[in-house]
Amino acid sequence: MSACPAVPPASSRRAAASRAAGARGPDPSATASRLVDTVPAAMDAIRQSMRRHVDDDTSIPQFRCMAFVARRPGSTIGEAAAFLGVTMPTASANVDRLVRAGLLRTRVDDADRRRTLLEVTASGRARLDRIRRGARADFARRLAALEPAELAALDAGLEVLRRVGGAT
Repeated sequence: MSACPAVPPASSRRAAASRAAGARGPDPSATASRLVDTVPAAMDAIRQSMRRHVDDDTSIPQFRCMAFVARRPGSTIGEAAAFLGVTMPTASANVDRLVRAGLLRTRVDDADRRRTLLEVTASGRARLDRIRRGARADFARRLAALEPAELAALDAGLEVLRRVGGAT
């Protein structure tokens, strides 16, 4: 007895039939190209805004390290180094400065005492929140110039981007 080929879900069959029939609609490949071209420029604008709100006591690499640890509590110096694209000694020095400033704390991993885990302190979180509030205010001023329909479309698109990109 021969095996039956797998049947794609109905939604996939409908989408394929719609494309085969010449239905008009956004081309996923063209949309992917626009996404890949647009998101880096948007991220540049967000980073630039964040930089404007980082105080003199915090370097950009320190801010990035704190933001990484805030998103991934319990991460290691090695993971921070990989995220930052720096060597372990550079990341370690960065973490040491943040610990001395009271913005990060370290703790020994209970499961593996050789590992040091990183956490953002309340002071570090407050600093990150202040920087992010400033950047959000910058973007709120920019977005205030949009028509309501444009703002609604952007908001809907961001929700789709969150879902497609796997953000939580």
